[in-house]
This record gives sequence, C-alpha cells and structure tokens, in this order.
Amino acid sequence: MTRLPGLMEEDGMHDPLDAGFALARGAVPAGLRRCAWDVLLQRDAAAARAAARDAAGSVLEIARRCLVGDDLAAAVRALDVGRGLALFAATEFVDVAARLDRAGRPGLATRWRMVTGGAGDIPADLRTAARAALSGDGDGDGDGDGDGDGDGGDPALAGLLDPPGLPDIRAALAALDTDALVYLVPGTDRMPGWAVMVPAAGPPSLMVLPGLVPDVGVERLLAAVSAPDLVGDAPGGEAVAGSLDALCDWAWGAAVGPLAERFLPALPPAAGGRPPRVVLVPVGDLARVPWHAARRGDGTHAVRLVAFSQTVSARMLCRSAAASAVPLLPVGLVVADPRTGEGTTDLVAARTGAEAVHRSFYPGARYVGRRPDGTTSTSGAGTAAEVRDWLTSGRPGAGAMLHLACHGVSQPAAGDTTSHLVLAGPDGRLTAEELVALLAKVPDRAIGLVVLAACRTGVAGRGHDAAFGLGAAFLAAGVRTVLSTQWSAPEQDTSVLVYMFHHHLMVERRPAWDALRRAQLWMLDPRREVPPAMPEALTRRLAGADPARVVAWAGLVHSGQ
Repeated sequence: MTRLPGLMEEDGMHDPLDAGFALARGAVPAGLRRCAWDVLLQRDAAAARAAARDAAGSVLEIARRCLVGDDLAAAVRALDVGRGLALFAATEFVDVAARLDRAGRPGLATRWRMVTGGAGDIPADLRTAARAALSGDGDGDGDGDGDGDGDGGDPALAGLLDPPGLPDIRAALAALDTDALVYLVPGTDRMPGWAVMVPAAGPPSLMVLPGLVPDVGVERLLAAVSAPDLVGDAPGGEAVAGSLDALCDWAWGAAVGPLAERFLPALPPAAGGRPPRVVLVPVGDLARVPWHAARRGDGTHAVRLVAFSQTVSARMLCRSAAASAVPLLPVGLVVADPRTGEGTTDLVAARTGAEAVHRSFYPGARYVGRRPDGTTSTSGAGTAAEVRDWLTSGRPGAGAMLHLACHGVSQPAAGDTTSHLVLAGPDGRLTAEELVALLAKVPDRAIGLVVLAACRTGVAGRGHDAAFGLGAAFLAAGVRTVLSTQWSAPEQDTSVLVYMFHHHLMVERRPAWDALRRAQLWMLDPRREVPPAMPEALTRRLAGADPARVVAWAGLVHSGQ
C-alpha cells in the first residue's frame, strides 16, 4: 500500500489526538454513530436530508484522515457511514415514536409525537433522550460507554447503525459474483484522490489518484452533461455529446485506467471466463461520471474491459446480496409515455420501444400509457395511482418487472433535491420519498427488476451522499435490480438499448449486469446483428441513429443483483 509521507503534517493532521481521526478508529466508532443518529432523529425527511448533507461532509473528512493514516478498515467504515444516510433514515427509521414504544419508553414516545406533530425544531434534550433510549445508552450521549442506566434500547436497532465490516463486504461480493468494491474518493486542492479497493478475497488496498480531482474544467463538463433539458437529438445536444467525450477521456486517466491496468490484473481470474467485475461507490459529484464509458487513448471504452455496477454504499451492496432472488416471468407492468399535461415533450420512440419490449418479452404484462400511434392503452393511462397499485399489489399475476418509459425529473428545489416520475392523472408525481414509504408498507412484495428508461433517474442532484434519486430509492425499498439513467439520453437510442437489454435478459437468460453490458457492447459494434424478433419500427429507428455515441449507450447504470 502506498503511503503519503509528509501529507499529514502539511494538512495539519499530525496530532494523534486529532478528534476526527480518533473518532474513526476503534471497533465501534462512536463519532460515526453520532453522525448517523443526527440524521435519524429528525422531524421529517427534509430535515433528515439537510442533516445528512452535513454528516456526509464531516465523515468524508474523517475518512481522508484515516487514509492518510493508512488505516483502511477505518476508512471503509467512515466512507460507508457517510453514504446514503437519508436513504437509511427513510428505510430503517420511519417512525421514531413507534420505536420508542417498542423500547419501553411510552412517555418519550408521546412527547416525540407531540413535538413532531407541530412546528419548530425538536428540542435538543428530547433528541438526546430518544437517542439514549433507542441505543440502550443510559448516559444519554449515544457513545455506548455504558455508564448510565440504559435498558437495552430497541432490539431491532442492534447493529443497524454500524456499517458492514470487511468480512460482510467480502461475503456480499462473493454472493454477487463480483471481484471488488471500489470507493472513489475525490481529491481537493490540498489532497489527491483515492481509490479504496475491497476485493472479494484478500485485504483492502489503497491507490493514490492524483488526477481524481474534479477541477473547474471537470465541473463544467459535469454541469453540461447534467443539464435537464438537453439530449443528444435536441438543440444543444451536440455540446452534451462533446462534453461526454471529454469527460470519458478524463475518467480513464483519473481512475479507471489505473484500476484496469494495475489493480484488476493482480486479482484471481474469474471462473467461467467472465470479465473482471467491479462495483463502484463514487463519492460526491463523482457519481455523475459515466465510469464504464471511460475512454483509453486508443479509443477503447472501459465497458469492453471491465463490467461496472454502482451502489450507494457497502450497506446497500450487502442488502442486495442478502435478498432472495426473484425470478422474472413474462408478466409485470410496462408504462409508456403517459399523457401528463405538464408541458413535457412526447416520447414517441419510447412508446415504440416499450411496446416492443411488451410484445417480445412480457406479453402477459399490463401495458399502460400511450401506444406508438398516440392513443391511450385500454389497460390504463399510465397514472401514478396505477403504478402505486402495482407496486403494492399482492396479486399473483402482477409480476415482478416494472418498465418505465416516461419522463423523470431531478432538480434542486429550495436548497434540496426533488426527484420524481412524471405520470398521468391529477396526482401524477411519484417521488423518490414516496416510493420508499410506499414499499415499506408491503415488505413481502418481491420486485425483481425496475428499468427506469426515463431521464436522469439515477441522478440525485445536489448532495449525492445525502439525497437520493429514483433508482436508489427503488433499490433501498427492496427492489432486487435497478437500471437507472445518468442523463437525458436520446430516446430513439435508449429504446433500442433497452430492447437489447431485455433480449439478453429474457431470451439468453443472462444476469442483469451482464445483459446491460452486452447490450452496450452491441451498440458499440459496427457489425452488430439485429435479433430477428426486433420489430421493424425499432430497426428503422436504429438505422437513423448512431448508437455508438457515448450519449446513446452509456447513460444506463446497473445496481443491485
């Protein structure tokens, strides 16, 4: 492992009693637990997201101190505590008062309900008392030193606040047939970037990445790619395509090249001849970079060499690995370009693609929204109510696959992020927060796959470690596999790409991660062979596009199983 001599002194971190560094060390880091508690014990989701943003920044600094100090195990703990805290709060801590009742503290529960039912902040003493009661820490400060009269707290919280350890991560990687989990940590003007690698076998390692510093030029590229209204076929789309190309060149030198050329060749070869497979945890704005499209100097994209997936955190990785697989049958729900009335553009190519997916692979699925000719399906208009009903359905024939070919929105609002699907009906918005709450009410609902062929569904907007996008919300809510998008891709290219994904998944029976990679490689292949079953309407759209453009094939990202 590479050490960085002199860097601790330069950054003012030479003092072994430095608070942040000390908090990150130890078997159960109390300081990191306090960061989690600060998010969990908030009055509502908006307050939790605000607290999560602050906590994520603090924990990242702790992680950097651990990296400088060569304590990789502590760095992994710190990095993961700061990841997806708002998601964690939404999925694991829905009702504080109910947890207080279960912990045998009805008085505190009543007081919590009274305070959170009104306006204003939660008093500090109530927050401290609730934390002490739920953690079983009677001294009221949540540090677990056991010098008070705690009664053991809520048993359901046992171990919940602690991030997974290295053995847990390795077991999850093995279960998912993955070679390594890699955190990408951006550098600053005073520090380089890092890749922290946890392989399925062997100790964690650290790679210093001096180029992994999102400078002003990289930030401009990210801003151009993230523009909500620019797609490859719209005015300004060529600028987006050019920005993506430049971003892909930067991504290779900044991180993917060193990983592909130095780290992965040292790992044991995978059984069955599969390519090296890595799950990335990009920190901060690095979540907006299409790492699988990183481009080597000779023009080779990383997807040809490595299979990439992404996850919010190691905690999410372990959850996905532990969940039972859900077999996919030719049933489910297909939503095609609902008529929204919000001034959104029609997605004619998306309708064509959705109907092709429905007819070719899921003929028993319910098809709602609009047909390719613009008429509304007799099965439904594609309302938010219809999607909610399917998500919570206990009907055996409902199926376990959801394909959404519609508009998605991720935009800053009042200092926070609003991510939602745009569907038909008077109440046509389905938010990420509602998805989590909705599926929490039906824990036995097993959904195997959600394909978000909608714009920017993998984007969380501001505060990637604090807020969450639609893709992460579905995954956190228990969906086994999610495909989400990183930008507003040209719909005719996306319709072909998604068709090929379902082809590899349902006809060739490939795992979802492999089905997506094969579909992307097919898009890149100038000698691609069109499956005989592909409808003529899609092949015509393919003939009128250049599917090898990065903007066309690289927008979809795999997460989960």
